[in-house]
Amino acid sequence: MHPSDAVKILFGEAADLQRVTAAEVKSAFRRRVRTFHPDSAQSVAQHCGEAVSSLVSARDILIEHLASAQKKAAGPAPARPSNPFSSYARPTIVKPVRPVVEKIPKKEHERYYRGVFPTYKLKFGQFLYFATEISWQDLVRGMRWQRDQRPPYGEIARAWGWLTDKDIQIVRAATDIPGVFGEKAVTLGLLTPKQAAFLVRHQHHSQPRLGEYFVKERILLPHEVTQHLKAMQRHNSSIERGTGPVPPFNPAGYVR
Repeated sequence: MHPSDAVKILFGEAADLQRVTAAEVKSAFRRRVRTFHPDSAQSVAQHCGEAVSSLVSARDILIEHLASAQKKAAGPAPARPSNPFSSYARPTIVKPVRPVVEKIPKKEHERYYRGVFPTYKLKFGQFLYFATEISWQDLVRGMRWQRDQRPPYGEIARAWGWLTDKDIQIVRAATDIPGVFGEKAVTLGLLTPKQAAFLVRHQHHSQPRLGEYFVKERILLPHEVTQHLKAMQRHNSSIERGTGPVPPFNPAGYVR
C-alpha cells in the first residue's frame, strides 16, 4: 500500500500527505476503528475484520513513512568525534642524564692540616681545613673570592641614604685614619657605631656562602658540603654545651 492510499483510508480523499503528523495518524486510527465496533456497526459485521486490517496497515505505513521523512529532513547524523586519545601512543619519558661531576685530586704541593682537631668553635672554612678537606691555600682563595663577591660597604650605605657620594669620597681620602671603611666613617662622624655594625652584618649576610666556591672549583661535591655543615654544627654545639671531647679527637659525630 502506498502512503498516499493509506492517508485516504484514514483521513479521506481530501487529506494531504505532506501535512499529516504521527499524532494525527494515531488519533484518526482510533477514531476509525471505533466505527467498526460490533455495537456501532451491526449492519456491516461481516466486513469488520477486513476493514480493521486495512486500517492497521494504513496506520503502520503512514507511521513508517513519517518517521523516514523526518529522518531525511534532519539530515545525516553528525559524525561522532573520535577520541583523540584512543590511538594515542604514550610518549616515552626520558629523564635527563646529569653529568657526572668528579672532584679534583688534592694538590700535593699545597699545605694540608696534620695536627689535632681544635676544641673550640669553628667557622665553616676553618672546619674544612682542620678536617683536612681543603688546603690552606684553598681556604685563602675561597675567602678572597667571598670577599670579592660581597657588595661594597659604601654602596650599601649610599643605597640606604646613610652616606652620600661626597661622604664616601671623604672616607676614602682619609688615609691617615687607621681602620677599615666603616671605622673611618665612625671616626669622621659620618656614621654612628650602631649604623656601622649593622652595615657589616648586612654585608656579611649578602655575600655568597663559602661552600659555593668549593663546589664551583670541584674541591667538594654538593652533598659533601651539606655533610660537613652538619658535622660542623654538631661540633660547635658540643663545644657550647661543654661536652666536647678532649683531643686528640674527631669532630663530634663526624664520619670521614
